[in-house]
Amino acid sequence: MNDSSSGPTNVAQDSANVAVQAEAIHGPVNIYQVAATRSAEEIFQAGLNCLRAGMAPEAREHLREAVVVRSYVNGRSCFYLLLALLSGRTLQQLPPNEIDMLRCVRGAVKDDDAWADAIKLVDHLLTSRPQESPAVGLEQEFQKLTDEQRNDLLQHMEMFLDSSAEDALWARAFEAAKDDRYALNRLDRAWKFFQPEPIGARVRPADPVLVGPGAWTAATATTALALVTVGFVGATAWQHNETVALSALLTLTAGCYASVRSGVEWRWKKERRQAKDREYSHRPATTTRGDGFASKIDRQFSHYFALYTPNDTDPALWLSETAGIRRALRDEVVTLYRESTVNAKRVAWLTRYLVADVTRRWQAGGLWDYRKELRVSVLLRMRCVLTSIAAIVAGGFLVWSAAQVRPLLVSLAAIVALASVWSMARLWLRIAAEYRRHSADKREKERLLAGRRAAFDRWKRKLDDRPDDLEMARWLECDRKVLMEQAMDLYRLKRQDVLAHAFIEAPATPFYDRARIENGPWRYSKYKILLFLLTKDGVRQLTQHLDFRKATTRSRARINYRYDAFTSVQVAETDNGENVFELTLTNGDPIKVKVTDPPTDVTETEDTDPQNASQLTLGTAGLGNALHVLEGVAAEGKKWIAFERQREKVPQAEVSRAVNAMFA
Repeated sequence: MNDSSSGPTNVAQDSANVAVQAEAIHGPVNIYQVAATRSAEEIFQAGLNCLRAGMAPEAREHLREAVVVRSYVNGRSCFYLLLALLSGRTLQQLPPNEIDMLRCVRGAVKDDDAWADAIKLVDHLLTSRPQESPAVGLEQEFQKLTDEQRNDLLQHMEMFLDSSAEDALWARAFEAAKDDRYALNRLDRAWKFFQPEPIGARVRPADPVLVGPGAWTAATATTALALVTVGFVGATAWQHNETVALSALLTLTAGCYASVRSGVEWRWKKERRQAKDREYSHRPATTTRGDGFASKIDRQFSHYFALYTPNDTDPALWLSETAGIRRALRDEVVTLYRESTVNAKRVAWLTRYLVADVTRRWQAGGLWDYRKELRVSVLLRMRCVLTSIAAIVAGGFLVWSAAQVRPLLVSLAAIVALASVWSMARLWLRIAAEYRRHSADKREKERLLAGRRAAFDRWKRKLDDRPDDLEMARWLECDRKVLMEQAMDLYRLKRQDVLAHAFIEAPATPFYDRARIENGPWRYSKYKILLFLLTKDGVRQLTQHLDFRKATTRSRARINYRYDAFTSVQVAETDNGENVFELTLTNGDPIKVKVTDPPTDVTETEDTDPQNASQLTLGTAGLGNALHVLEGVAAEGKKWIAFERQREKVPQAEVSRAVNAMFA
């Protein structure tokens, strides 16, 4: 269907593609489920929650078990059992075996019960329709109810508010919907429902010390050989001149220690800077295709780096200069969280934090601070060189002094000592630098982990007031009421002019988020809502796109057609698991709306029952009543309305008798 505001038309088609931006499954929760050792009251509460969430079939099952099977009978439970039986369907759709449930609570309600007035009003609404003369006393009866009773009754009895006297009740329902539509801080909280439970902070562990047994053996052997040969040369020099030998040995020892220590600092800084330069270099990016985890992380980084471009910075320069860092961070996130059960959006908080940190450091001029921190200073270089020269000179004096006593043996020992000291220095230099690198890595990882944990805690606190599914259902119900009021104003209809109505709620194209709690239906961030109003002149169809998070609508489309203008209506499941509503007109293309999505990879790995989720979503989308109404009209035309009223007389009388029998 091409939505527009151009005015009525009889041609309708829909070729748009739907894409799911992200999804979340919240759980475990106890809103729609009960423990294995459940009490009757817990079962009743689960049924009540299902009813308020729009899941009438599940509500009926829970309430039947609580009230009929477990004998949890009181005025409140009888009222909600009655609402569950009537919610979202006509009396013609009410099977006799469910009416029998009401007979099981015969004489259970006292006239002075706080819920007696609510139950009597339900009966009054049933018996007042579809009389031409106005029913009296409805407004007064309605005023006696509590806010809880009024809200639930207006939500689940709207199919039966069709007499002229009930215009006032509809007006009240519309006003309440407009007030409650933004209640409970919806605009600041609704978006949080679509955020999945974030996964905890992680960092790659520091690489282990890469010093094998061979290096330790070689370092020990060369050190022992160096000590022996240098000791021999020193002992021989002592025989020649004690003062010179002692000074040379002390200078040689101090020079070697200072030069090795400076060399370790020089080496690990140089190697660490080179490693970071390689990590952040402009090498070709890793290519990922498809819709897997790595591809989604790619898109996250691309999106947030574009979104968080620093002020007064050319976006092209920003993306070019940070390409290496972006790729390194992306690779780290993919490595840390690439698990079959991880939804990429669960780590979006980390992506935002990492990109925001890069932006902050760029603006502070500290993006490349590691180069300053790891720069080998001139003083360090000079200290290393000068101490090495001092050690060499001291060693030379030591050899010269020893050669005066034993020239040949000292010459051979000097050569061996030089080679062993050189090898020993290189080996210990590499070992010490590796330990220094490991220590620096650990400190850096601890710092990174602390920052990420703080960011994770901030995000968790931000989601603390995430709305529950009952709040989402209430807001959506208010949106439907507001849409119906707009439609009636648009078509200049009064409530008695609307013989029947039906809603269909589907995810809107092209992009949307979706989320659900465990055992609950999918909720969408963007809806495509179709409203069918059956009047004496034909069908009025209004289609609007609803941004649920902002509670705004757009792209209104109006379509009017006669009762004989459409030939069939159906909901078909496609090969990939989608459920598509299709209404076929006699003079135009079929109206097609995708009501549920196919199971996705995330659903299959995180959702234990994706098929049940699809069925629950179909139930809350209003398809049951819509199909009943539209299929009847497609089969019988305008006469369906009169036939439906006639067919409802028997179940209406049965329900009324059962309701009246509740009172002792």
